Amino acid sequence: MKKDNYIFKLAALIIAFIAVPTLLYFFGNFPKRSILMETLSIVTILGFTLLLSQLFSSRLNITLVKKIRMVNVLAIHKFVGYLFISILLLHPFFIIVPKFFDNTVAPADAFIKLITTFSSLGVILGLIAYFCMVILLITSFFRFKLRLTYRTWRSLHGYFTMLFIITATWHVINIGRHSNTLFSIYYILMVASGIFYLLRTYLFKTSKK
Repeated sequence: MKKDNYIFKLAALIIAFIAVPTLLYFFGNFPKRSILMETLSIVTILGFTLLLSQLFSSRLNITLVKKIRMVNVLAIHKFVGYLFISILLLHPFFIIVPKFFDNTVAPADAFIKLITTFSSLGVILGLIAYFCMVILLITSFFRFKLRLTYRTWRSLHGYFTMLFIITATWHVINIGRHSNTLFSIYYILMVASGIFYLLRTYLFKTSKK
């Protein structure tokens, strides 16, 4: 029974964070572009949704820890985190890529305009989310070189993760190219579920203590 429960949860994660956003993308009736741009779009979307899945695939997931051991859970968590944060760090450059194939605006000019436009709420939210990603990557990868205690690192990791999730989701809904109604509902549900899961876990642990 416990094994079936574990398999069910694993299948639910795959469906929720890979299958559903993929289907929403392909059936979203979005204007089609070149194969390169479509590939960059789906990679970016899955990169973001799989980062959201990190809320459910950490050591807080007791069922997962018991089934595949803590060391394996942490290995998966780190692999997914490093890989897809690295992908999302390239997100601004993915936006600039089309400028290499048309004669409208020079790529360098487009990039400077992108990172210096503060009149748009979506852009500001994106810059905040980007800053949070950089902090998360640096503090995770260089934790020991920075001589951060586990308690300090865990607090930083938690706070910046929550800030990233909220600002990045708001950014995507506000100005994302694939921010139709269904995608927006999906993102809100996933973020709300993840935050609820974290709060429930921490509050439950606190009450037990």
